[in-house]
Amino acid sequence: MKKKFINTLVALAILGGTWGALTYYDRRKSRETSKVEASKEEKLLTLDSQHVQAVTFHPRDGEAVTCRREGAAWGIAEPKKLQADSSAISSFLSSLTSATVEEVVDPHPANLKDFGLDSPAFTLDVTTDAKPAKFDLNLGDDTPTSGGVYAQVAGNPRVFTLASYVKTSLEKKLFDLRDRHAVTLDADQLRKIEAQWKDKKYVLEKNPEGVWDLDLPPAVRADRFGVEGLVSQLRGLTMQTIAAEDKKKSGDYGFGKPELRLQLTSTGGAQTIVLGKKDKEGDRYFASNSALDPVFTLNSDFLTTFKKDPADLREKDLWSWSSFEVKHVEVDAAGGHRVFEQDRGGKWKQTAPTSKELTSAKMDTFLSRLRDLRAESFPKGGDLAQFGLAKPAYRLQVQFGDKNQKENVEASKVGDHVYARRSTDSLPCELPKTALDDLDKALKDL
Repeated sequence: MKKKFINTLVALAILGGTWGALTYYDRRKSRETSKVEASKEEKLLTLDSQHVQAVTFHPRDGEAVTCRREGAAWGIAEPKKLQADSSAISSFLSSLTSATVEEVVDPHPANLKDFGLDSPAFTLDVTTDAKPAKFDLNLGDDTPTSGGVYAQVAGNPRVFTLASYVKTSLEKKLFDLRDRHAVTLDADQLRKIEAQWKDKKYVLEKNPEGVWDLDLPPAVRADRFGVEGLVSQLRGLTMQTIAAEDKKKSGDYGFGKPELRLQLTSTGGAQTIVLGKKDKEGDRYFASNSALDPVFTLNSDFLTTFKKDPADLREKDLWSWSSFEVKHVEVDAAGGHRVFEQDRGGKWKQTAPTSKELTSAKMDTFLSRLRDLRAESFPKGGDLAQFGLAKPAYRLQVQFGDKNQKENVEASKVGDHVYARRSTDSLPCELPKTALDDLDKALKDL
């Protein structure tokens, strides 16, 4: 019995070893097979994209477009000389030189008509400075499942298939390839933005410190985030369609009575964008740029972005600091003159009119109430006396940052209204009615 048991164990061990060896062999064989299959993957065009010098796009029904390398850049040579969209060309070249043959359908087709290649739907003529010097690709019908397209390279009779996404990335029209930027100025170099529509207008201009002002007149601080939103819109602005290649019939597009006129000035020049009437679909506006030839369309949200009430572009925050930056605060109010300082250890104390330690929690609350002072509206008129600011009830000074910057704010109550301004602002703003009540409470807690 014992001998039989031992023989059984030996048999199981041999069986296990054999199974392990077979499993290892199968896995290794599988990896080797995968490598062989991967090595059989055939590239459509076996050269680097930098060797491509020119490409002509021939749709069966439509205008041929020729793009040509001009030094380090690409341009459109035919049907007319235009700037090319560098990212579109780069994407196309990447698709062309990375595309692979999916399946060889027929090495020697008897009839190209069966594949739509007797009269190709699209042809690419590629010129290179390497081998092959010329590469012509014909694209025919979609495969029955629409998952690919039949194709053939000139000089080789075989018909093969390419993936449908490859077809999409190779078939390009003039609009796909041209530079569609509606503003060619560097948005980061803009110094002035002037918007005008009907009887309204506003002017935004960078002051010598590089900060945007809103010129009402007089010049007041502009909302930094609001202006950045406008600049961002200009930075990415692209033509949606081309209505005409020139402005010869500009009267047809409503430019005589524009919906918006936008003049942009930068360190590199100036351009004027004009928005005319809506197109037939009603969701885009005809537009032109003084520095560009075509009449094009822009989405309607462009108009709503720039057609703003000037008050919406005014800076509403009275302060620019964050609480963690503050080092020194002075307050002149009905309770007298008070000074608060933070020592090198980060602890706060009152240094005037008397000296005493302060808790961080109470000081944080006070700074938070101070930072919350924010415009709710902007009253008309520049007479500071009528807003109680000729002799303000509150004078607030905050010192902050590594450079010890200082900002001063004045505030007063007039009836049920609370008005305030930074000392550098020529016009006041109106605060919420309880703004100074919350500040007073925080001060008393200190």
